[in-house]
Amino acid sequence: MILAFASLFCVILAAHFLRMGAMSGVLVCLSLPVVAALTRARWALRSLQAVLLLGSLSWVATALRLAAQRRAAGDPWLRMALILGTVAALSALAAVLLSRRSVLERFPVAPEPPAPSTK
Repeated sequence: MILAFASLFCVILAAHFLRMGAMSGVLVCLSLPVVAALTRARWALRSLQAVLLLGSLSWVATALRLAAQRRAAGDPWLRMALILGTVAALSALAAVLLSRRSVLERFPVAPEPPAPSTK
């Protein structure tokens, strides 16, 4: 369920990148949840967390930029700032929830190769 929550915010972030014309960002955001779900590798989980946290920062930067533009134009900005702030907070929450023990147990660290035999 937590992976689905994180995937939702990856799709929203992908739409944000699509609007900006950043196709590589769209590809990363849409592929990482799939890779994490299929591989169940810890590196994929950590990559997904990083993308969500960086996406959260992107939402904050976008909110600040748009709020400044709207204030300068004399347009209302508070509702937009609250919406984007909520999206940023929930994206960060999704990243934090991926650190829960119940999730980490499903994403094991790759086992170390066996030590060479001394025989």
